[in-house]
Amino acid sequence: MKPEVRRWLERALLVGGVALAAYVISRFPLSDIADACLKLGWAVLIPPVLCLGWFVAQSLALYHLLGGAVPLRVLYWNRLVGEGYNTLLPAAGLGGEPVKLAQLSRYVEMHHAVVALINDRLIENAIGLVYSAVFVAIGALVLDVSQALRTSMLMYGAGAGAAGLVMGAMLLTDLTGRIGGQIARWLGAADLVGSKLPPGALVRACWWSAASRAMGFLEVALLFWALDLPVTVWNVVFTTAALAAAGFVGGVIPQQAGIAEATTVGVFELLHFPAAGAIAFALARRGRMLITSALGVALHAAFGRKVARRP
Repeated sequence: MKPEVRRWLERALLVGGVALAAYVISRFPLSDIADACLKLGWAVLIPPVLCLGWFVAQSLALYHLLGGAVPLRVLYWNRLVGEGYNTLLPAAGLGGEPVKLAQLSRYVEMHHAVVALINDRLIENAIGLVYSAVFVAIGALVLDVSQALRTSMLMYGAGAGAAGLVMGAMLLTDLTGRIGGQIARWLGAADLVGSKLPPGALVRACWWSAASRAMGFLEVALLFWALDLPVTVWNVVFTTAALAAAGFVGGVIPQQAGIAEATTVGVFELLHFPAAGAIAFALARRGRMLITSALGVALHAAFGRKVARRP
């Protein structure tokens, strides 16, 4: 696809997503939404703080994928800045990868950095796909949903589960090493042969990636608590799984504009929660994305040439 066509398509998708978000919000009385937002109170500060925490876990995952060759403080800066651009740039969540790669290549060879970033993304997506597939499929069987929705949920469970398992299988081969080597060659690096990810590094990276996802449970649970909603294991697990599924399905829309809000309303309806609470919940999580993203981009703009450079 030509770059100019892609840019116009991304803009059109973003406008469509914003329009969907506006439509979802307009369906409910603004006074009820305002009351729900006020009920959150100080709890709106929880998501950004937790996000900074799970960035630590994600940085540790990449630390092990790089064999400890890059200091953890550098990887944390790398994650904060990279994910800031990933969120703000309309590039299917990949807009920050060049920024990450540019910094990592100061510490390790280009192909090593490329392969580590590929493995990091594969691990994160494989865990997310399998997890969301399992619990969305369980939700289809235990919740009172229409036949059409049940079929869609089961289809997602089958498709996402298979995709997640394929990604996991790729990590057990030298495929990512060969792909990363090819990309590195396109970027001007030396011609190097790919290799398998060491089992120990894979296990440790998966552990920390799963730990970062578990912090998402805490975010959902605390927001439920602030909104006076039932905080049960099922409610939290199903909500995070459904939102993860929406992220994968609607990933083509920049920042998942409208998709996250519409999915949250749908999940709250399935769980018999008030719709106004769904909007407040979605806005709190949207605010977390914007705050942490703006922080990462601002830090990069202000200190990018000075901070986290190799001595």
